[in-house]
Amino acid sequence: MNLGWSDGGQHGLRATNDDRAAVVRILDIARDEGRLDNVEHARRVDAVQAAKTRGELVALTADLPDRRGEHWWFDPARVRGDDRERAVHWLAEGSAQGRLTTAEFERRSAALPGVGTYAQLRSLLRGLPGWPGADDNDLLAGTADRETAQARLTEAVVDGRVTQIEHPGLEADINQARRLRDLNVLLADLDARASDQQRHDAAAELAAAQRDGRLDGTEHASRIVRAQEAGTAADLAHLTADLHGTARRLSQAERDDVARRLKRALDEGRLDLPEYESRLRTAYAAASIAETAPLFADLTDPPRPARRGPLDRVFDRFVFSSALLPAPTNWRQRLFPKPAWKILTVAALLACCLGTTWHAALLVVGTLLLIYLLFIYEDMVDGGSEGGEKRQQAALDEVGAALRGHDLSIRDVTVYKSAPKVSDVTVAIKFESDPDTVPPSIIEEAVRLLWLSRLYPLKSINIRSAGETETYTRSRLTVELDRARREWLRRSYGPRPYGPLPPTST
Repeated sequence: MNLGWSDGGQHGLRATNDDRAAVVRILDIARDEGRLDNVEHARRVDAVQAAKTRGELVALTADLPDRRGEHWWFDPARVRGDDRERAVHWLAEGSAQGRLTTAEFERRSAALPGVGTYAQLRSLLRGLPGWPGADDNDLLAGTADRETAQARLTEAVVDGRVTQIEHPGLEADINQARRLRDLNVLLADLDARASDQQRHDAAAELAAAQRDGRLDGTEHASRIVRAQEAGTAADLAHLTADLHGTARRLSQAERDDVARRLKRALDEGRLDLPEYESRLRTAYAAASIAETAPLFADLTDPPRPARRGPLDRVFDRFVFSSALLPAPTNWRQRLFPKPAWKILTVAALLACCLGTTWHAALLVVGTLLLIYLLFIYEDMVDGGSEGGEKRQQAALDEVGAALRGHDLSIRDVTVYKSAPKVSDVTVAIKFESDPDTVPPSIIEEAVRLLWLSRLYPLKSINIRSAGETETYTRSRLTVELDRARREWLRRSYGPRPYGPLPPTST
């Protein structure tokens, strides 16, 4: 909001008729919006006609907006007539809600006609809700607020948080509370107190802790006395904090379970006898369950990688390497997640193959399923075979990049499929020199990298080499991944990884 007519900083210049007309327009707007009454408007218009300098005109509109329709509650500005009428409503509503006494309502109502600026109006409406800028933390307490607080006090008496002796004093404090924040402080104190039910629950938890060996008799008796005397829920929580959660005290049953787990680790060969005895002593000396966690940090089984099942092998052989497929991104893919459409695709293939033998209807159903699943497959490989080919080639390129970094004598490596299916892969290697054959260490590394890739199915690897200026004709070698070699690779490097490609590889 901009207040007043601007003279451009030229206070001492003589005013023109146009300047006076501009100021009169502002005064007329103020009169129309109720910011000035007729008497004040006439007084200022006369002063405009008598003004000699531009500075004198500025003073006549310093508390008025320079245009029509400004609704901001700007402290120096004169109050609009609409806002003055709304203030009458807010005062009446505050009186009806019990926020203002009769005397206070009459005093504020009598002062309202003399209010000139929004700063004075804010002061007059302080503590009442509804008007722009009202502060919830500064609201006056109303009848409904006190009734709610009295009901909360009654509940506190019933559940034992407040004694009968305390009740009259707290009731008087509620009735005398001037502002809503004072009531909230009283209610917060009630909520923080411990109830009879909370004391009963704490006593039951302490008794259970004594029965299972987490507390001895002396400690249990001491805590029971403190629980009966606890004034707040926080005091009760402190008494039972070490009886639950990850920091809870060890029960005898839990100590025995820790000992059994350590004995099982000894029997499995994970621990030798001195380590077992040392950890067992630590376990029986531990006070909380959290202190036993480090004893088993190195005794867990490694995560089991995803494995290919018979269904995966059929799907990967005849359809696509499903380990290279992206996660579902649309409703069709979510309708048939990977296991479902894999099953249905294989079923449709079988139906098409066996339909003529079993029944003609089976052939029709199988064909329809295959068409629909190919429709899903089109989306699943991100634009059909092109997307699948890109992911396959990306996986092959990763193998080539890793092989280039294995040996400094390698100048370039190209890895590609030898056939439409990924079962046959060719690794073409260019060396800096002209070797007669590919070194066995490089062949072994190429086989290892492809074995640990997610390219399925993989049956043979062709190794081709060339010198600096030759084509890939110097050396050719084919590594067949037969049963014996697969067993050797599994023993040497572990099982082949399966499942979706990691995000960095897609």
